[in-house]
Amino acid sequence: MQTKKHIPPPLILNEGYFVDHYYDGHEEMHSHTENWDLHCTYQLLPNALKGHHQILQLHSMQLSCVQRPGGMMDNSSSAKDCLTFAVLEESTDKACFDHMKIQAGDIVFFDDSRPLNFLTNDAFKLCAVTMQKEKMGTLLPKVSQALYHTIKDTDDVMSKALNTIWEEFTEQGECKKDKETFRDAEEKINSILMKLLEEQTPTPPKLTKGEEKALDIRDQVYHHMDRKINIESLSKQHHISERTLQNSFKSLFGFTPNYFLRQLKLNLVHNELKKSDPAQSTVSRIAQKWGFTHMGRFSSFYTELFGENPSKTLKRDYQGNPAIAKSCASRQEEMD
Repeated sequence: MQTKKHIPPPLILNEGYFVDHYYDGHEEMHSHTENWDLHCTYQLLPNALKGHHQILQLHSMQLSCVQRPGGMMDNSSSAKDCLTFAVLEESTDKACFDHMKIQAGDIVFFDDSRPLNFLTNDAFKLCAVTMQKEKMGTLLPKVSQALYHTIKDTDDVMSKALNTIWEEFTEQGECKKDKETFRDAEEKINSILMKLLEEQTPTPPKLTKGEEKALDIRDQVYHHMDRKINIESLSKQHHISERTLQNSFKSLFGFTPNYFLRQLKLNLVHNELKKSDPAQSTVSRIAQKWGFTHMGRFSSFYTELFGENPSKTLKRDYQGNPAIAKSCASRQEEMD
């Protein structure tokens, strides 16, 4: 499978535009992601595709907040010629962003150079601020040096400021502010961020060797899956003991590697069932393609995750974009 060239979306801002959107399901989740690309979405827990999106566009920045019950993994791409910082305001358990373990109160910095994997196993709230490079002034070198590092949101000062700005700009369901007010809000964000960066040294990711291997495996199976992949084969391939792999997956993601692989394969089955013709395909054939041989256990796992029997998914007339596009994952057998 050829790697698709990454082309970040352009930044489009409309001062005062805001969205306050509750969603349930893949299509609704992707309907309000202005200036972001979310793709290759895997549901790892039941009801993981429910959540709350908030977006507020200022003069040269966009504030984006998302709150979800957790148990989902996808790739996120920020807008072109921008730098972004994200505050993890709340996190019940594990959160892994790209190759960084992050906790509630962390601020992480990233750019538009590539899609970034985000995985959580429980409820979280994250607020991101996307900034145009050409408008960042003296902040640009500071943030550039902090890319793919973290700092702490001391006393929740940034989190509180972002929530206050949201409330002030969206009161009574409308945003009627003059241009000076937008610039004042951006200056407030810039000032707080500069102070935090001057007071702290951004911290690079700190991972054990086992966790580094677990991330390599996550990246591998996220795009290249086949029915033969299992913990034993991955342990041998990456020269890591099964015990260390188990511990590293639990430490990073909150899931065992067996559970993680099974959920990814269930998503691939789900995606294929939705786009298949029931007159030409069967549940058992598609399930076996992705490594499920015991149909009773498969049906139980599938129904628990997606809330319906796999035969119902196959028979439904599905319309819309798939959560897992063809460019997201392929079977190794089909790549040879």
